[in-house]
Amino acid sequence: MRPYNIEFGQYQQTINIISNSNNITFINTGAISVQINTFTLVAGASLSIGGNENEIDKTIYTINFQGATNGNVVVIRKIYQ
Repeated sequence: MRPYNIEFGQYQQTINIISNSNNITFINTGAISVQINTFTLVAGASLSIGGNENEIDKTIYTINFQGATNGNVVVIRKIYQ
């Protein structure tokens, strides 16, 4: 068994996030669509990317609000200790 922490973040501006986690979930709680790298995440939708046991995703994800001011994305990550 491998211990892990769950980390929550909330973003309203364009930012790069290094996953460094086994599972990452993006939840668009804002009023506009946002880009997660090249994937469009519409308002109210979520995107979850999971790995197999003991895998760690090293992807750099760009959350891009494309200049909008009414965006909000919650990011949840499962990070092994």
